[in-house]
Amino acid sequence: MAPVRVRLAVTTAEAAVDAAIAGVGVTRLISYQVAEAVARGALQIILAQYEPEPMPVSMLHAGQGILPLKVRSFLDFAVPRLRAAMVAERLNPGREAR
Repeated sequence: MAPVRVRLAVTTAEAAVDAAIAGVGVTRLISYQVAEAVARGALQIILAQYEPEPMPVSMLHAGQGILPLKVRSFLDFAVPRLRAAMVAERLNPGREAR
């Protein structure tokens, strides 16, 4: 198999999205990184049949003792939103959760 020739190397997902929108080429990113561009029609998902299954997300606190109130508040805020976004993504791939 011939090696893939890279046309552009970037260090951020945002730069990869911008380059793909500009027509530089194809990029491989995580769904949440391209959700907005896909939702507005600036990008299309290709090779969807080769996408891996979603991976579970865990939120852990490695501290000792009592969980700080700020951390508990963040978890209470983030967990239901992440769950809703993951369910929405599973039902409508490429669509941004609201």
